[in-house]
Amino acid sequence: MYMRKNWNLQIDDVIWVEFWDEIPLSTISLKFIINKNYELLNSEIRLLPLQPRPNTESTYKRKAGEDTSTKMNSQLMTVNTRQINLLKLRRRALNIIFDYQELNPKEFNKKTKNKFNYPFSTKEANGILKTIKHKKNTEDHLSFISLLYVSQIHRGNNSPYRELNKSTGYSIYYLKNLVKKARKDGYLTKPVNKGISGGILTKKCKEKLNSYSSSI
Repeated sequence: MYMRKNWNLQIDDVIWVEFWDEIPLSTISLKFIINKNYELLNSEIRLLPLQPRPNTESTYKRKAGEDTSTKMNSQLMTVNTRQINLLKLRRRALNIIFDYQELNPKEFNKKTKNKFNYPFSTKEANGILKTIKHKKNTEDHLSFISLLYVSQIHRGNNSPYRELNKSTGYSIYYLKNLVKKARKDGYLTKPVNKGISGGILTKKCKEKLNSYSSSI
């Protein structure tokens, strides 16, 4: 269990992210599962009466998603639930999850059975990409572009090219062509749903990244 003042992250067979600061007198719990396409899917959202806030791992016994309320007047107010922006809430939760991976990769990858374990963090990948920019459309180049693209998909970013434009300096048009070529050349799979951003790294892409990692 990984706690902050206003949120709580629990990683086991499933992943829970909880928030205490979205709506008054309430705790919102989001449950995530990993599907066969290595995507984190928000399978459940629980709106609970205000639960005890996390303090320390030794004293905080409540399991994520559980309602431990005992007060008779602890019901949720319907007017408050209307304030929730589910899209932003899911993305906030995904960012917490993958920020934790960046900070504690060993523990995170062990608990998620290495399904999101790549040879480089996004920060490292961006740094390396800047050094090989002149080698356009090489295997290394397409592999790192694919990694950075997938990292945005993991975080629930509905505008991945905009974020990649900021981090790489490439135009959005050029980035779309790179991702298209990466799919064609076998570094990135097609989205599960046509017309929606998505896809995962292929075995070929992971092997190329591992090969680059061992050559450093």
